[in-house]
Amino acid sequence: MYEIEVYEDKKGDSEIEDWLNELNDSKQKDDQKVLKKIRYQLKILAELGPKIRPPHSKVIKGYKYPIMELRPQPERIFYACYDGEKFVLLSHYMKKQNKTDKRQVEHAITLLEDWLERKGKQ
Repeated sequence: MYEIEVYEDKKGDSEIEDWLNELNDSKQKDDQKVLKKIRYQLKILAELGPKIRPPHSKVIKGYKYPIMELRPQPERIFYACYDGEKFVLLSHYMKKQNKTDKRQVEHAITLLEDWLERKGKQ
């Protein structure tokens, strides 16, 4: 099994964790469906690691770091691999158009750079 961590800023806050807790606490059927998809895809990521492929995951190309996205429709969760077998969940957004939102990818990269700097990884 591959290890999956959740990005936290230097105060210990995590937008991913807060969002997952909101989904978990929600009584809305749609939120529960999304949460079920997320749990399933996280399980696949933990089992397959870097071998995970579409439709579950996709590499976002053309950026400084290799950022990937889990794809529990309609949500997207950006994540990155480090140390060859560990992953960090960075951020999420609801995809509303065909193209991936560049601002969202850049936000995930900013979080990754902060995380790598504080964790002493590269």
